[in-house]
Amino acid sequence: MTTQTNGVKALLKELEAGKKQLKAEFDRSIIAIDTAIKILNAAKLDPADYVSGTSEGRGPGRPSKSDFNLKAIIRKVKGKGKRGRPIGSRAQFHGNLTQTLFDTVISQRRFVHNRDIVVALMKKFPDVDRADFAKKISVLLASLKKQGRLTTYHEGGYRKNMFWGSPDWMKNGKVVKGRDVKK
Repeated sequence: MTTQTNGVKALLKELEAGKKQLKAEFDRSIIAIDTAIKILNAAKLDPADYVSGTSEGRGPGRPSKSDFNLKAIIRKVKGKGKRGRPIGSRAQFHGNLTQTLFDTVISQRRFVHNRDIVVALMKKFPDVDRADFAKKISVLLASLKKQGRLTTYHEGGYRKNMFWGSPDWMKNGKVVKGRDVKK
């Protein structure tokens, strides 16, 4: 039985680390190709539009990694790839829904529950599905809270008893008299 020197041990560790790294890169490439195939199948796009060059030496239907434009496929399927509405879409709520939501909460002049806000806004947008609209409003309320324009008040510590209002309506963690929740 022979003993290995420190240099050989270090070389073996380095080779093992390289092997793990190559395996991880290979797995990422396989996942990217599978994703591209799923997107192309779902969108019924022509793969020939997104593969450039020839496939000589690689076999038919096997583009080289640099010739496969996955970003273009995803951009084509998802839209413009930037925040906001996709190009060509119409504004669903005809204006700034976040500002409308903020104005609705402030106009109540007290802390209000999410369902009360939905009821108030459903009068303005009667054709919208109530459940989807409530989800959208929930996200926008969280955004307004993150901006510091709204705050929450929890009654009883339960999340269901969360009310929305202006930060000015709170003092030392308690609701100012006259701005409290309607019972």
